[in-house]
Amino acid sequence: MLARERCVWRLEEGRALRIGYRIYRAPGLEEPSIPGVPRRCEYGIEILVVLAYLVYVIGVSLHKACSVLSFFCQLPLSRSQADALLRQLAQHWEAEFETLCDLLVHAAIVYTDETGWKVGQDGCSLWAFITEHLRLFRFGCRKDGKTLESILPPNQFHGILVSDDAAVYDRYAHAQKCWAHLLRKIIRLAMLYPRRRRYQRFLDELLQLYYDAKRVAADHRLGDQGRRSRVADLEGRLAALCMQYDANDAADPSPPEREFANLVKELADLLAAEQLFTFVLEPKVEATNNVTERQLRNPALERKAGRTSKTPTGAQRRSIIVSILETLRANLPAFTIASVVQEARAWMENGVSLLDKMWEAVSTPGQALAPNTS
Repeated sequence: MLARERCVWRLEEGRALRIGYRIYRAPGLEEPSIPGVPRRCEYGIEILVVLAYLVYVIGVSLHKACSVLSFFCQLPLSRSQADALLRQLAQHWEAEFETLCDLLVHAAIVYTDETGWKVGQDGCSLWAFITEHLRLFRFGCRKDGKTLESILPPNQFHGILVSDDAAVYDRYAHAQKCWAHLLRKIIRLAMLYPRRRRYQRFLDELLQLYYDAKRVAADHRLGDQGRRSRVADLEGRLAALCMQYDANDAADPSPPEREFANLVKELADLLAAEQLFTFVLEPKVEATNNVTERQLRNPALERKAGRTSKTPTGAQRRSIIVSILETLRANLPAFTIASVVQEARAWMENGVSLLDKMWEAVSTPGQALAPNTS
């Protein structure tokens, strides 16, 4: 029997069309949904995905996104309508976002970094967590231990955390500290104070040690015992280098000398904590967290342009949409509007998302987390 009729905006071959649907319902059964259309929505999922990509990935304003859709697709869309559609998409993907957060806790290697963000006039942070198959972004959170532990509980996360040497990461003993952050500090001193030749000598020796460690990490002929032996040699060399430039031997109390002394002490402390050469022992681990820095470049540009979140609800909405889109980018063979819409429609029709399949793989003994190749 005919239940009702609906008109829905769809994108067909790049052009917006308003299509009428007649919905039939069998007696005693629930009214079926229109394929590719979220419930209680007058727009197809493809329009929501295009809008989200323009606003949260490309970084254009809502007003400009509406202008783009009007010019290229002949879709009449106001700013308030666009805002409502993004809110609907975030609600539609909320369950997948929760699954993504659960999957992150079971990851073997997690790369993380943070940068500044704003919610209204309040300063806060944006945190990014990257694995081989997952991308999690938390906009508008606080940069403190409580926030980090809510995302990666230390009693549940048993993987390797690759990060900088911020104090907030101290609770994670199985870690790899980012060599890029450490090297930048001595590079800065060597460039700002070229007459202090000891900075350049320290940089040369530290770089050589890092390059040697990279070569050992890439040597697939080495077994576990061989890697441990090489790491012991590398640690001995670094210990000797730090002792040679011991902070206690510095008689000059000037600011650059204090920075240099702090860097030497930082290296010595990380060496004692065994968090500098994890990437040599575990070849799948990178020596830096540059992958997260690359993921944070676009949001950092949006922050500089003042396109941050107006409310905590908006920050959460952005977190959900950006995390899902970037996770799809990491898993789909080709990240295009066609592939993303196909995947999103399959979630709606089958009730099982890409992230649900990943969770099933994690929950099944002997199964490995693998990307979607469909």
